[in-house]
Amino acid sequence: MKSHMTIDRFRIWLAVILLGVLTLGTIWVMEVIRRNANDEQNRSSARSAPDYYVEKFNFIRLSNNGKANYHITGDSLVHLPRTDNIEIKHPQINSFDQDRPPLHLRADLAVVSQKSSLVTPRREHDEVHLHDHVSMERPEGLSSQFVRVESDYLLLLPDDDIVKTDKPILITTGKAVSTATGMIANNSTQHLSMLSKVHIQLKKREAAPKADSK
Repeated sequence: MKSHMTIDRFRIWLAVILLGVLTLGTIWVMEVIRRNANDEQNRSSARSAPDYYVEKFNFIRLSNNGKANYHITGDSLVHLPRTDNIEIKHPQINSFDQDRPPLHLRADLAVVSQKSSLVTPRREHDEVHLHDHVSMERPEGLSSQFVRVESDYLLLLPDDDIVKTDKPILITTGKAVSTATGMIANNSTQHLSMLSKVHIQLKKREAAPKADSK
């Protein structure tokens, strides 16, 4: 009888020990998963946080031929390592080149996608995405007329000297006010194309003052 009780107790304690080991193993696995999740979250947070920023900056972008052709200023600039993008608050972009008419661009926000082989898909060219209260002006010159373009979004391609959008735009010149959806403007050739839903309203010419009769 004592031997039978001893065997039963042994079985009970063995079951308790196995249950304890299983519980401890489960707790350990859960702790490893939690730590890995926290580490991944911390790494993700670190990647999404800016790794550097500049306030009240002036930046000159050099073209491929070595000429300084874009002067960029803004209230602040931050670099986001996760996307390798640069965000600029209240950017002002001025182009200058001896062979091309100047352009002046303003917006509430610019997102610069730099040419890079480290991101997927690979970026072959720099892109400047201008968002919110965007305006582009080209002053009147010897071979060009005044043009102002307003929109919620414009895309500047600095290497090609092209500005384009697929959003609604308002274009003001010395002779007309136009609205459209979509635009491609090539500053090198001074050619501007409105893509769809084009409406043009010509400005009335002011009457010449009459000469006083005596």
